[in-house]
Amino acid sequence: MKAQQTSGMPTTSARNESILAHFNDGKLMHFSREETVIHGFDEPKGIYLIKKGFVKSYSVSKSGQENMMFIHGAGEIIPMPWALDGNNKTGLSYEAMSDTTILRAPKDKLRVAMGSNPWLSQEMLKQAVNTITLYTKRIQTLEFRSTRDRICSQLLYLSERFGEKHGKEILINAPITHQDIADSINMTRETASRALEILFKEGIIEQVDHTFNIIDLGRLQKSLE
Repeated sequence: MKAQQTSGMPTTSARNESILAHFNDGKLMHFSREETVIHGFDEPKGIYLIKKGFVKSYSVSKSGQENMMFIHGAGEIIPMPWALDGNNKTGLSYEAMSDTTILRAPKDKLRVAMGSNPWLSQEMLKQAVNTITLYTKRIQTLEFRSTRDRICSQLLYLSERFGEKHGKEILINAPITHQDIADSINMTRETASRALEILFKEGIIEQVDHTFNIIDLGRLQKSLE
């Protein structure tokens, strides 16, 4: 039986094509792992749509420590606050976490298109709301006092955002390192790695080909109860 398409609701493919349509004459850019996409104190040269790969946003403290804010994946637009007329110099830098392909388009063009395309405006609003939600979850994670609790909270967040279910296990399909987790929860790498090793030994999580895999989601969740 042929699947029915809900009237007025574009499919995922159509939604992606709709977003890409506003970047199709933009500049196609390729970045290697650890290459800077946007420097924190430079005004962006346009709005960036991630076609493939992962980009992390982070700030740097006065002591030189990186504080990772978010991981952005394919289909997401950066920097979202600036795209919606927020501050053009936020101090957040953006760096490729893998080989990444990006389309860059002028901000004015997208803003004009939003004025005549309600669906596009709604899509941008969804991404803005998602950004606020991610900030909220980050604050909630940092409210935990112990390293273990912060790591468990961060792993649960990553599983919700990038998780792929394989039977009872959940693969976090993003190139996340021990250092990335440490930077995201305001810990040193050594401290974060010790806590992760305990979770490995307890059989709650594992690392396969540099990718985190949650073996026992129930026990991970229970760790925060």
